[in-house]
Amino acid sequence: RAAAGERHSLFIDGEGRLSSCGSAPDHVPGILGHGEGVTRLITPTRLPSTLGGERAVSVAAGACHSLALTSSGAVWSWGYGQGRLGHGDEESQWQPKKVEALAGQSVVAVSAGAFHNLALTSSGAVWSWGQGGLGALGHGDEQSQPMPKRVEALLASASSLCRLE
Repeated sequence: RAAAGERHSLFIDGEGRLSSCGSAPDHVPGILGHGEGVTRLITPTRLPSTLGGERAVSVAAGACHSLALTSSGAVWSWGYGQGRLGHGDEESQWQPKKVEALAGQSVVAVSAGAFHNLALTSSGAVWSWGQGGLGALGHGDEQSQPMPKRVEALLASASSLCRLE
């Protein structure tokens, strides 16, 4: 499994471990996930984070940030902050950090845009967070959302989706 961002790539090996490669511009800390000071890797290199001892099953790469989904349905994020990482602040993260606001949601898929993210849960609910310009988050406005928020307009769709499975 792999994902491509604007300037970096993410990979999951057969044991569920993450690797990355690419190059971060000076103003974009942490997109590679290897810790402070690591801004360029020209071959895939395993991340030091173990994601809390869990296996990664999916990755998503935005322009300046990344997401990983573990086998238990937990979401981890890292890279350039500005409210797009889901931790309730604008801090950048040099290494993967668990998105605690999604704990207990059983996420089954994640997607990263340039400035925002989506998560789909096993119940069919969709959560979004990040920069809300142009209505990208689906909350009926253009407000940014630094923590995951359920997309209410999809509530009826979620229950229909669950019946189809």
